[in-house]
Amino acid sequence: MGLREVILALVVLLCLYLAWVVMRLFRVSHKPAREQRIEPEYETILDTSDLMREPVPTPLPPAADAPMQPDLAHARAEREAFDALVELARLRFQVEALEAANAALREDFEIAREALGAEIAALRNARSVSPQYGEAVVLAQRGLETEAIAERCGISVSEAELVAALSRGIKPQE
Repeated sequence: MGLREVILALVVLLCLYLAWVVMRLFRVSHKPAREQRIEPEYETILDTSDLMREPVPTPLPPAADAPMQPDLAHARAEREAFDALVELARLRFQVEALEAANAALREDFEIAREALGAEIAALRNARSVSPQYGEAVVLAQRGLETEAIAERCGISVSEAELVAALSRGIKPQE
């Protein structure tokens, strides 16, 4: 599995997690308000603020016509909604970072594809030449002068010019 597939899998997982958080958000807003005292299961940003560290005054006994439980449920729903929004913002940031990384990987992939295509073309050109002139083709592709190729490979200058022209993809004139 390549890096591209891994990044795409991470993006999909983040999207699924985002959908789960949004579903929880909607489910919280529709919960019945008949719960008892509710304590958060996790620490939130509100818990770490200075306002929440002050001692909470003891509440007065609730009046008969104003039950306390809906207020607690509403406070918890607001806290979870806030937490969900913070989590949503964090996930959006992570998705944007993954998309930027994915775009950079695509660019690198295209550059590598072009380089590989050029190397494949060079190998095909070298393969189409007689094995006797294989070293001459390699030297011509490296940019050596035809005289140096002829001297090193023990061939004539005209043969070296022909090999150099073929390795560059230029057809020799008849």
